[in-house]
Amino acid sequence: MTPYTPVYTTEANVEALTQISIDTGTVPTSTQVLDWIEEIERRIVEQALGSHAATDEYVDVPNQEDIGAYWTLEWTPKVDSLRFKYSGAGELVPLYNVKKPILSITSLYKNDEALDDAPSWTQLTEGPANNSSFILLKSGIKGLGYALFFYDNYPSAGPKRLKVTYTYGWNVDSKILRDYCTLGVSVKVLEARMGTSSGDGLSEFQSGDFSTYIPTQYMNRIKLYKEEMKEIETKYFPKPDLPAAFF
Repeated sequence: MTPYTPVYTTEANVEALTQISIDTGTVPTSTQVLDWIEEIERRIVEQALGSHAATDEYVDVPNQEDIGAYWTLEWTPKVDSLRFKYSGAGELVPLYNVKKPILSITSLYKNDEALDDAPSWTQLTEGPANNSSFILLKSGIKGLGYALFFYDNYPSAGPKRLKVTYTYGWNVDSKILRDYCTLGVSVKVLEARMGTSSGDGLSEFQSGDFSTYIPTQYMNRIKLYKEEMKEIETKYFPKPDLPAAFF
């Protein structure tokens, strides 16, 4: 099996923070540290932190008669203080069966063939622009996409009528995520070191019971790292306060 390739942090970053050397013969080993990096970074992906790409995901197109009773056609441009109501003809396709929150559309295709025929995909252009067909509707809260509005080249109703490639996620800066992941892995490294007699990474020693002092100092550093992680979560991570319609 191919080893995991880290995205946000590295073993070197963890060594720099903890001042503990890590290799194939240490506690923990490089393999264990890589497993922890993968574990914590996958949590980042699951929570849609950062910016991520999704490729060729299918979108169902509802009957417009049914959807009209539940959705308001509202386009919020990038300037959140301005809003425009659209009163012309068009079709709305909520993006409730794709990963969220949506940041931007990379490409969009529609298939109007009968469902029992081979699909024929036609690429559509995002507007406003000449020869464009749709826009991504965004909420005024953080400008996150929640639906597609078509004013030309309307898609047919039915399952898997659209195929979309897009970016999604809570656009947390990669440097913030690097620090967060490094802290998280470092906590696990220090927890593993508590079961050894080594004082690697501790800058000074006091008189008294040496065997008691080592885990105590590791615990102090673990507490500090966890506090820093909590501060990052509070300052930079999304709050679960957006209306349910946007999810």
